[in-house]
Amino acid sequence: MGSFRTRHRSIFVAAAALVLPAALLAAALRLRAGEWEFTTPHVDGEPDSVKICVTAEEAASINGGSKTARAYAEKQLRAGCKVDEYTVNGNLVTSSITCGKSTVRTRVTYGGDTSEGDRVIHREGQPDIVIHIKARRLGDCPPGESGKP
Repeated sequence: MGSFRTRHRSIFVAAAALVLPAALLAAALRLRAGEWEFTTPHVDGEPDSVKICVTAEEAASINGGSKTARAYAEKQLRAGCKVDEYTVNGNLVTSSITCGKSTVRTRVTYGGDTSEGDRVIHREGQPDIVIHIKARRLGDCPPGESGKP
């Protein structure tokens, strides 16, 4: 069970790395700096969650607009990955990112201190995985935790 939790934590961290740039895009201060909690349903009924701190600098770099945010998202990707699409329409942000034979499509609606959306992971030869993610800002980051998952 521990390795399952570890994989889920890795998915949350990866999701946050991709979702945070989108969150910051939607409009000025769509995603405020601070501690955020990302939650998704779990197969056993108990939700899984991870807390991530977003720095003021990270928020400012993305709040400038979609071009800046896409550039930020591209910098966050590992080698071999690319941003295929990144669209902002009001509070709705959609993106598609490909890494090798896997594509992650994200559709998230932001509401200031909250966000909610779906991530679809498509791997060649496997069924799609759909993850529903809700996030909320908890407040300021704990001292020494700024920018750490």
